[in-house]
Amino acid sequence: MCSSTSNPLKIVDVTSVDEKTAEELLEAATSQGFLFIEGHDFSKEEVDMLFEVSKEFFALPDSYKEKYLIDSSNHGYTNYGGENLDPSSQKKGDPKEALNFCCLDFLSGLSSRPIPDWFNEDPARLKLVQSTIKKLYGLSIKILNILALGLKIEDTDECKGIDWFNSRYLASKESGSTFRFLHYPGQKSLNPEAVIRAGAHTDYGSMTLLFQQENQEGLEIYSPVSKKWEAVPFVPANSQKFPNSAPPIVVNIADQLSYWTAGLLKSTIHRVRFPAKFQETDQDRYSIVFFSHPNDESLLEPVPSELVRARKGRGANKESTLLTAKQHLDKRLAATYGWQY
Repeated sequence: MCSSTSNPLKIVDVTSVDEKTAEELLEAATSQGFLFIEGHDFSKEEVDMLFEVSKEFFALPDSYKEKYLIDSSNHGYTNYGGENLDPSSQKKGDPKEALNFCCLDFLSGLSSRPIPDWFNEDPARLKLVQSTIKKLYGLSIKILNILALGLKIEDTDECKGIDWFNSRYLASKESGSTFRFLHYPGQKSLNPEAVIRAGAHTDYGSMTLLFQQENQEGLEIYSPVSKKWEAVPFVPANSQKFPNSAPPIVVNIADQLSYWTAGLLKSTIHRVRFPAKFQETDQDRYSIVFFSHPNDESLLEPVPSELVRARKGRGANKESTLLTAKQHLDKRLAATYGWQY
C-alpha cells in the first residue's frame, strides 16, 4: 500500500550553492533518489500558464497532433499507447499522450526540429516555451554544481571540480535533453482496466525535473529506503519564504548520473498510478517534465571523486569500454518504442 498523507521526500532550498545545500541535496540523492526543490525561481503565474498551454494543445484534434509524430530523435507527439515504459511487464503501451521538444539549443530555447504550428500562431505561447526551456536548463546546471560540491569532485587539468558536470552539458551542443508535456486521460475514458498510467521505470538521462498540479497526484516511487511503493504528494509553495513562487519542483536522479557515480546517486524506479479518488471521478492528469542529459559525445567515465572511487565494481567503475551519453540513450529509446537499434 502507498501512503497518501505523508511526504517521503526531502525538500531542499537550492537558492544558494554552498556546503549546507550540497550536503542536503546529496543525502536525498543517495537515499531516495527523489526530492523536492524550492528556491527555483519559477513563479506561480509562469507554471499556471504552462499547464494551460499544455491543456489547450492536447485538446486539439488527434488528426492535427499526429502530423507531428515522434521520430527516432525522440522529438514529436506520442499518441495513446505509443510509449511503453515497462515493456517487460506490459503488453500494451501506456494510456497517455505526450509532446516532446528535443534537439534543443539552450541559448535560444528552441528545437532544431519542426514543432506544431499551433505554438507559432501565438507568439506568447512560443515565448513561454522558450523561456521555460532555458530556465530549466539553467536550474539543472545549478543542481549539477551543487551535486559536484557534495561529491567533492576533484579539480583536473580540464576544469575545476565544481564545473566537472556542467562542462559536459554545454548549452549549444547536442544532447538528449527533452522538454515534455504529458496528458493522462481520466480512468474511465481510456483503458479503464489499466490502473497503471505510466509503467514502472527509471529515467534515462542524468536528472528529471517535474511540475505537477494540486489534486492531480499519481506519481509513486519504489523507495530504496522503505522498500515499498510510496505516493509522492503535491507540496504547496512556502509563500512566506518565497512569495509568488510556484510549488516545489520534483527532482529525481536518472540512470546516466547514477551510472557515472557508480550507483552512489540513486536512479529510483517510479510509475504513475491514479489514486482511488481519481479513478472514481475520472479526472485527467497533466504534468510537465524536463529530462536533463549530458552532451551526446560525453563519455560516461568514472567521476573523479573519492566517494565514487570507493565504490568498486559498479557502474562506470567496472566498465572497460565506456559508453557515450548518446549510445546509452539510443539503447533505452529502442526498448521503449520498439525501434531498431
